[in-house]
Amino acid sequence: MGMNVYGRNPSAESGEFFRANVWHWRPIHELICELCFDLLDDGLIEAMAFNDGQGPHDHATCIEIAKRFEAWLADNGDGYTFPSPDIQATEEGRLVFEDELDQFRRENPGVKTRSPYRVSHEGLVEWTEFLKHCGGFEVW
Repeated sequence: MGMNVYGRNPSAESGEFFRANVWHWRPIHELICELCFDLLDDGLIEAMAFNDGQGPHDHATCIEIAKRFEAWLADNGDGYTFPSPDIQATEEGRLVFEDELDQFRRENPGVKTRSPYRVSHEGLVEWTEFLKHCGGFEVW
């Protein structure tokens, strides 16, 4: 399960389609909220968290979003992790939910957990390239 993001008027192949699974889309969406709150209205930002076809319609807005992501990436080379206190993941990918986390940590004292909502630097670069060439987009 994930988000399929389609370019409305792509100018290059990189602007035709972008796919992010649910673990990657949430941090991308959070960065949109953080970086573009003054560029997109609250209703549109909220709607882009779901796959019902919402997204900006024009090229200029997407270019500005791309510029903001590029500026953020210049200072953040390790991607982005959206904090999640209610669900954690082990390095092997086992999900541990809030109600079992204390017991899991007692039984596995050496096992580290982290938020599963992570997107790599490369994933954010791919997203930025999509934005530059999509001509507006819709999230499905």
